Amino acid sequence: EKARKKAIVNKNSQDGGDVAEDEFLQSIEGIVRQECQAFGVVEKITIFSKNVNGIVIVKFSQPTSASDAINFYNSGGHRNNKIDKNGKGHHYHKATIEASYWDGVTDYTVRDEVKEEEDAKKRHEDFGNWLDGQDLPEEFQLNVET
Repeated sequence: EKARKKAIVNKNSQDGGDVAEDEFLQSIEGIVRQECQAFGVVEKITIFSKNVNGIVIVKFSQPTSASDAINFYNSGGHRNNKIDKNGKGHHYHKATIEASYWDGVTDYTVRDEVKEEEDAKKRHEDFGNWLDGQDLPEEFQLNVET
């Protein structure tokens, strides 16, 4: 229970959905780390760049740090700048950041289920074709007496 109270979820921290550039993600991480270090030691920052809700999870070393960060973000003390991407890099615009404790279970990863299913089907077909092309040792071959 106490371990879960060390991690917070920030919604609307960044423009999620199609962010994939490493430089931009590093920029977001740097900004979030700088803001959150004011409350204590930040152990880990996870950015869910494909999540349209702009989810960033921050894990602190102490529960009090997480609590202070949540209070800060939800009280309006935050500058309310959402990081998003334009053609030349990134800029900020007004957004309401919502912070809460992470439940330790919710996975904010966005998956392309259709593509994953197609990829799995192709892997199975490729494996089946590979198996069909293998020569069995004599002891495993089917012997039929006529």
